[in-house]
Amino acid sequence: METPTFSINDMFSIAGQVAVVTGGGTGLGKAITNAFAINGAKVIITGRRLDVLQKTANDIGGDIICIQGDVSTKTGVEDIVAQISEKTSVVDTLVNCAGVAIPFRTPIQDHNDPDSVEKLLAGVIDADFEKQNAVNINGVYFMTTLLVPLLRKSSNPNVTIIASTAGILNTRMTGSLTYGISKAGAIHAATLLAGRLHPLKIRVNCICPGVFPSDMTGKNSGGYHFDLAEPMRKAAARSTLGRPGKPEEIAGPVVMLASKSGMYMNNALIIIDGGRSMVASINDGIRLPEDS
Repeated sequence: METPTFSINDMFSIAGQVAVVTGGGTGLGKAITNAFAINGAKVIITGRRLDVLQKTANDIGGDIICIQGDVSTKTGVEDIVAQISEKTSVVDTLVNCAGVAIPFRTPIQDHNDPDSVEKLLAGVIDADFEKQNAVNINGVYFMTTLLVPLLRKSSNPNVTIIASTAGILNTRMTGSLTYGISKAGAIHAATLLAGRLHPLKIRVNCICPGVFPSDMTGKNSGGYHFDLAEPMRKAAARSTLGRPGKPEEIAGPVVMLASKSGMYMNNALIIIDGGRSMVASINDGIRLPEDS
């Protein structure tokens, strides 16, 4: 066994890596892209809008390659992987960050009113499940499995799936039921993929962010600044830190998982929510009378 240096630059270095970040042009994906690029990795970012990807690459600088594509179908992922294969012969890190959230079509104010809840649930249509599952579950599966040939060429191949606390918490005030189900599927996909890819020595871990400023939670007001939608602002305030997450607080753990410090982590589920999961089921879920 080699003697550890315990140097930060050694333990957490990602310099020289090739990282693929789906949804790398906006929100959490942009923050993760920034962290990899500024620390010496080549980053290949994918997304549906090429102009957004190119703006992100220009804003950040460094070695960033933009690939336009759609992860919601196997055919779309095959096209993305073909383009990646033209740019590199190896992938060290895959970050499945592309995601989509569809709100309820008939939003309500009182989640304890029986008639309102009935209308809320009845308003869901097939497409709500299909579109979210296609990106949040199918896209994760196909990106991971179709990149296996390039991942196998790495000395430290790893996959990080960005899911959501919506997949594990009983929340009612933020997000839709169909979104939470799709993220629960992504979380379990991480476990199953970690098991299946064990013989190939490809690590798979999952991160569940809480409320972070992004296009899903608010309106961009420049750079990494977002004006949170009111339900999201309230949800963030209910974390034990009393605020939403910061870009570096999602990027840091992803970098750790990709570095030497993360090599002993496989099938880990990391919750990054400022402690909100400790109170979410009380304040966002079902609250019963105090004397019950």
